[in-house]
Amino acid sequence: MSPRARRPERVAVSLSRGERDALRELAARRGEPEATSAARLVRAGLADAGAALDAPPARRRGPQALHPPERAAADEQAPSWLPPSRCAAAIAALRERYQFELRGLPAELTGDRLLAERLAALSAWRDELDAGLHRDPRMELAFGAELVSLARWVEERSRRRR
Repeated sequence: MSPRARRPERVAVSLSRGERDALRELAARRGEPEATSAARLVRAGLADAGAALDAPPARRRGPQALHPPERAAADEQAPSWLPPSRCAAAIAALRERYQFELRGLPAELTGDRLLAERLAALSAWRDELDAGLHRDPRMELAFGAELVSLARWVEERSRRRR
C-alpha cells in the first residue's frame, strides 16, 4: 500500500444549521474538535451499514485546553483510560445514544463513582467499536450484553434504595 493511500482524505459535508449546532454541541461535550466528532459519526454509520473499515487515523492533536490545577488532582484519582475532565461528556454521549437502555440512570452521577466508572468504561469500549478497532463481531454482541447487564443492575439498585 502506498503512503498516499494510508493518509486520511478530507471530504466536505453540507449540514443544516441545526445539524451543525448539534455537531458543535456533541464535540464540546466530548472535548474534541468538531471534525473528530464528525469522523466518529461517519465511521459509526459506515460500520452500522456493514462497511469494512481500515483502522482510524491516529489522533493528531492533544487536548484543546489545559486543565486547571484543581482538575489535575481529580484526574489522578480517575481510571487511567478516562480522566474526570472527559468522563461527564463520555457518559452524556453514551446516555444520548442508548436513551432507552439507560433510562434508569440518575440525573447526577457525581456521588456514585462506581456507576460513573462503569459507564465511562462502556463509553471507551463504544468508541473503540465505532473506530473499528475490534474486527470481531462478537465484541459488538459483548458490548450490547454488558450494556443491558449494567442497565438491569442500575434498575435493581434504584429499587433497593427506595
